[in-house]
Amino acid sequence: MSNGKINSPHQPVEYGDEAFRSGAIPKQKPLEDPGRFSKALEGGDFIERLPWGHYAGLDLHLKPGSVRIYQKRSKGNGAKHVAGPKWTHRVMPSDFIKTRWQLLLMFAGAFADYYMFGFWMFCAIVTFFAAAIQAGIVAALTHATFPIIAIMCLHLFFRYPFTWFLERHPDFIVKDLGCGFFRPTGMVKFRTWREETFEAPFIEFDPYISFHVNPKGPTSCKLQLRHRYSGWQTAVASVHSTLKHELYAHWDELQRYMDVSQPLPDIPALEPYRHLDPTTAEFDAAGKRGRRADYWATLDLEWWENEGYPAQLEAIREFPWHQLRDRMQDSVPNLNAGAMV
Repeated sequence: MSNGKINSPHQPVEYGDEAFRSGAIPKQKPLEDPGRFSKALEGGDFIERLPWGHYAGLDLHLKPGSVRIYQKRSKGNGAKHVAGPKWTHRVMPSDFIKTRWQLLLMFAGAFADYYMFGFWMFCAIVTFFAAAIQAGIVAALTHATFPIIAIMCLHLFFRYPFTWFLERHPDFIVKDLGCGFFRPTGMVKFRTWREETFEAPFIEFDPYISFHVNPKGPTSCKLQLRHRYSGWQTAVASVHSTLKHELYAHWDELQRYMDVSQPLPDIPALEPYRHLDPTTAEFDAAGKRGRRADYWATLDLEWWENEGYPAQLEAIREFPWHQLRDRMQDSVPNLNAGAMV
């Protein structure tokens, strides 16, 4: 069990018997077929189920901004206040934003964003002119200027003082319930409702991509993990619908992080912990990484931004993801028949 403990990030770990090993997924009980109606009701947004246990080895958490932040922190110049627990060789934390703050942050983002601010201002100005034409300029000034002033005030508030406060006091919106993906134990823990949590083995989750139409307009795709025996699910990542291939890489990277038969993903966030993870330490000692121990800390950032990272994205985009075989089919007898899609 994870026990919600993510302490001692700089200590080596030992893998538990229940840790995920892609080459030794145990047999699991069959799925109960929920029926067509339940599938349509609960899984109506799901468009595909992703395979388990075979990897492309393509990492996603490699944005130039992330590399830049990591290099600053490795030199002692990074931010002193970091919201939430760190991603380490023990756990990839999740769900540490307080539940009541999540909606507020979505609301704040809608007004702090320049594009959305322009949209709301356009609507308010159109409303003002429509009121001026129908009721006269005096009535428009009296009743239709409030939305314009309100939108401007909300934009300025969320863009500057609100952002300034959160950057300096990130723990104000954080409550760590010990949620995350625990590599040594193979467990997953996430928020369900309010301050309650759900915990189960990683191998009991089915990965799906779902399609959504957002209130702001653009469509998006989400990587969601659904517990096949209880129905509880959690969203892992979300991207614009045109970037759906990035969710394949996200799932690939998450599996390799949890798979103790594989080295840790070679990304900046995990570089300081590679020597503390047994499989990764053995992999690096054998020279299989093919990189210096401080590769990301000393990488030429300009080259990575202009050449390395675009090439990585191209490799993710062009990889034949649908050719990866699903090892979970060998573990769950009726997975194809009982899955949501």
